[in-house]
Amino acid sequence: MKFWRKYHPDIDAADPRFKQVSLIYSVLLIMTAYFAIIGTLNVTLFHAPEIAFFDYLGLILALLILRYVSQGGNFRIASWAVIISIATILLAFVHLAEGRNYSLMWVTILPPFAFFLLGRRDGSWVSAIILGYCSWYLYQLINQQVTANLGLGALFNFIEVATAQVFLFRFYENSRQEAYDQLQKTAITDPLTKVFNRLHLDNTLNAVIAQANRFNQPVSVLLLDVDHFKAVNDKYGHFVGDKVLIKLCDVLRETIRETDSVGRWGGEEFLIICPNTNQQQAIQLGQRIIENVRAEAIENDIHITVSIGSATYMNDGEDTIDQLLLSADQNLYRAKHAGRNQVLGTP
Repeated sequence: MKFWRKYHPDIDAADPRFKQVSLIYSVLLIMTAYFAIIGTLNVTLFHAPEIAFFDYLGLILALLILRYVSQGGNFRIASWAVIISIATILLAFVHLAEGRNYSLMWVTILPPFAFFLLGRRDGSWVSAIILGYCSWYLYQLINQQVTANLGLGALFNFIEVATAQVFLFRFYENSRQEAYDQLQKTAITDPLTKVFNRLHLDNTLNAVIAQANRFNQPVSVLLLDVDHFKAVNDKYGHFVGDKVLIKLCDVLRETIRETDSVGRWGGEEFLIICPNTNQQQAIQLGQRIIENVRAEAIENDIHITVSIGSATYMNDGEDTIDQLLLSADQNLYRAKHAGRNQVLGTP
């Protein structure tokens, strides 16, 4: 278990902030250890108290930021504080060393931290500004002949490395973000129908109900089942049956509102979550779905019908999510027993 969990018990692996928080704490711990060790070495071994001063300043800043985030501080602000602290210490070191002792080489550690903590856009321009400034500073040193062992070759080498780093880490961050987005999409999507899966529906319903409790709004759900789906599979085969479900989901996505969520509940059952929707509005949506599904040819002129059970959460202190889903399920079976191809809500 990560030690920072005790400071942020509400952030688990499913939370979008998890990676960011983990990275912030890792960077801060590295900064703390690095500045403490290097500062001590500069005092005791290299007899460079002026450089050690900035090392210990970095240590203090790292500890202050660590305290800030552990007490619930804004992670975005903490990320910027980390980058500004690192940049300040590195630039101070460059100026103190006047480009000697490979001081400019240390600036190249900034881009990975900037990209990882600030993201692609902010990481790009922050890295470009800092590395551009260092290139200009090195050029000034060469012109003024402050440092004898530096020449245009060193300047060009630094610019090449700096440019390569910016593009490399930007490419890496793009690739990582695309992979993360794809993985996240796969984790919440039903592989056949491409609508949300059961896990995401559970999380969405919990979030919608929580919001409804805060703002005293109704929430409705529609539980939908394909009528006589087994007969479709038996007559046309499971391959056609899959096409029926895929086409059905296309119709559902086109019919529901932007604020609604639809997902596969299981088999040929689908759940639609409707925030800020009362029972009458949910019934009307269910009727539109039935009409659109009935009118749409699915595969080889195959037409299907659906039965829908509707239920509404009223935030009256008695309803629960389980009761809401149970009511929708009971209404679905009432609709089937009443002849199918209809939507029924709680009487």
